[in-house]
Amino acid sequence: MTPRGSSSGLVTRRPRRRLRVRWKNVALVLGLLFVLGVAGLAHTLWSFLRGFHDVQSREYGLPAPEPGQRINVLVLGLDLPADPVTGEILKNDFRTSRYWSRSDTVMVVSVDPDAREVSVLSIPRDTRVKIAWDAKGYEKISHAHAYGGPRMAVRTVENFLGIPIHYYVRTDPRGFAAMVDILGGIEVEVEKDMKYEDPYQELVIDLKKGRQVLDGNKAMQYIRYRQDSDLNRVMRQQKFLEALRRELFQVGSILKLPKIAGELIKHVDTNMAPGDILSYAMMATKVSQVELTMATVPGREGWMGGVFYWLPDLEATVVLVDRLIWGIDPEKNATIRVEVLNGTENAGLAGEFAGKLREQGFNVVRIANAPDRSHATTQVINLGDDEDKLRRVVRSIRRQLPDLTLLRMTRSNADADIRVVVGNDYFALLNGN
Repeated sequence: MTPRGSSSGLVTRRPRRRLRVRWKNVALVLGLLFVLGVAGLAHTLWSFLRGFHDVQSREYGLPAPEPGQRINVLVLGLDLPADPVTGEILKNDFRTSRYWSRSDTVMVVSVDPDAREVSVLSIPRDTRVKIAWDAKGYEKISHAHAYGGPRMAVRTVENFLGIPIHYYVRTDPRGFAAMVDILGGIEVEVEKDMKYEDPYQELVIDLKKGRQVLDGNKAMQYIRYRQDSDLNRVMRQQKFLEALRRELFQVGSILKLPKIAGELIKHVDTNMAPGDILSYAMMATKVSQVELTMATVPGREGWMGGVFYWLPDLEATVVLVDRLIWGIDPEKNATIRVEVLNGTENAGLAGEFAGKLREQGFNVVRIANAPDRSHATTQVINLGDDEDKLRRVVRSIRRQLPDLTLLRMTRSNADADIRVVVGNDYFALLNGN
């Protein structure tokens, strides 16, 4: 039997029509999805920023960072609030609790916006320090927040390290654990078996040695375990922080940021204004491209008055803070030739200033009087084209004169790299005015 429409006995098949992809339409759809995604992320970010308490950035009289100045943020990981009499954990928001909590984690994060350097200085919670305003004398630094909240914690750290704190960020364990869970866990190498119970904090630690992915609860166990030493605990916190940083900036994790933001808002408190948060969040996206340095306040374990402390080595701490927070590197400073001119009628002012620069390692090649002796403000003049040398001198001077505006000009000079013209502002500083 011959199929209909065929005289030869062969079946003729119509050629298949090729599917024509309209790439313009595909691009339009993808573009629309991208716009909607960005809009959704922007909406989530704005909701996140607005969700913080309406707190002025300069609450508690904290200094505003000057342009080009390092930004110092005190990060406090708090214990859950507890009734001081019964020890019962309070279930309400730590920000509205009638009791202050102790700080379980104390870190200073220092950011240099120009050099794109980030330093993290951990202070062991048992560190013996003088509590601000003579409130309690010398005690563990973790007690400062319990006695007076973020105000007293900030002032205590400022006095201990000799640095300005511009912002604080407080969080409780629940926010940290929730963020880790949203990310799907963080992979770390657990150094040893860890077992410990603290019924007062409803904390049960039970971890096995080995590389593993820690969920939120186990991550909290890992960074809060301190049965070996407070120093080892701080080192684990820094190790986990580095692993968390790597995970946060994976492509898949970035898509989870809206959910993370929504969870963090329940457990984070800060004195940053929304504009500050947005600005520093943009900087944080470049964190993988900057130099990140972590360190711990040096010292030793010991007993004083029947109380166990981390006893800081104060001289070594000063050296560490100079390098880590102020960004002073004597070895690199020694390669920078500086001439210091007295721009005032006050005799000996240039020599006094030069002495401070030499203490920080700079090579002062000339001290003289400036032709103009009526400078109200100290000037820094770049005599070459090396911005790093200029930055290092400016950084050191800002330690003495944090509020001034430094002038930067470029002039050619074969004998020095940087010229400093000392103004009457430095004379006023020396005389306490």
